[in-house]
Amino acid sequence: MQQVYHIALVLLAGLLGWAGTLLVEQHAARMGLVQGPNERSSHTKPTPRGGGAAVAVAIAASGALLAMMGEPTMWMTAVLCLAIGLLGFADDLIDLSPAVRFPIQGIVLAVLVWWSSPLPAIPLVPGFALEGWILATIVVIVGLWWLNLYNFMDGIDGIAATQAIIILLGATAIWLMTDTTLPERPPFWLALATAAAATGFLLRNWPPAHIFMGDAGSNSLAVAIFGIAVTTAAADALSYATWLILPSAFVADATVTLVRRLIRGERPWKAHRHHAYQQLSRLWGHRAVTLLYCCLTAFWSTPIALLCELSAHWSWAYVLVAYLPITLFVTFVGAGAASERRNSEI
Repeated sequence: MQQVYHIALVLLAGLLGWAGTLLVEQHAARMGLVQGPNERSSHTKPTPRGGGAAVAVAIAASGALLAMMGEPTMWMTAVLCLAIGLLGFADDLIDLSPAVRFPIQGIVLAVLVWWSSPLPAIPLVPGFALEGWILATIVVIVGLWWLNLYNFMDGIDGIAATQAIIILLGATAIWLMTDTTLPERPPFWLALATAAAATGFLLRNWPPAHIFMGDAGSNSLAVAIFGIAVTTAAADALSYATWLILPSAFVADATVTLVRRLIRGERPWKAHRHHAYQQLSRLWGHRAVTLLYCCLTAFWSTPIALLCELSAHWSWAYVLVAYLPITLFVTFVGAGAASERRNSEI
């Protein structure tokens, strides 16, 4: 009977994601959420944004409902996802400075890591491993980069929502293949509910998008994925390496872009359109590039993540196998390049 309630919760999350997005879309102009083209955007006409607020609410509601079903550990996840969603919505409305956003993001992620502790150690060499507060600090820093790169990668129609869906469904599929008791665990159902909420939003964000996600959605999705990853790593359900592999397309694109811009002396937070996916979208359009990144995650990263989970001794080698070709690819197509590629260049 409990699983019936869980399935109903997942369906409710999808409905909230869809209905809430429609609600924001209808009232976007009155709330000042219509975004015109700017130096970062890849669209050419004013479009409502902030639809991801519905995703944040759906994730938080799912966590709260799981907590009321007898999983009190979900209360913290619900509160933190709602808090980071509110921060993102405020950023959508008034464009908060990095000096305001980063400390709040850091506090949210630190609480999430503390709540999930103790984290399993990472052996480096015989007799030495990353563990304790050093490991927790590194995980928080990685989480801060993940949260912000997810925002950076939300720049064309459908890409952020589809990546969240495929990453989370890929993770749940790997869990089911490696742990038959997983359907009884709350992170399993929170992952499915989050994917459902993103799917509801995607119905209005699929190219050509009627509404954009905004920071409210990208922040809450990033924190939900990070929280599920940390929780399952702490429970020894899925490894750190597996979680590094699943989002390799997003991470490689954002990281190569950041490094190349830093080398040129550019400010990391300055708006731009130099990610690989943005370069490609000017050549092929939003839909083709979104589908390309879907295929990279579904048919490259996810199978390697499964192999990684099944062959723990080779886990970090699988991380290298997953990232190397994607890193070369995004570099070749111009991630972080000084100039923007145009249709005539390929």
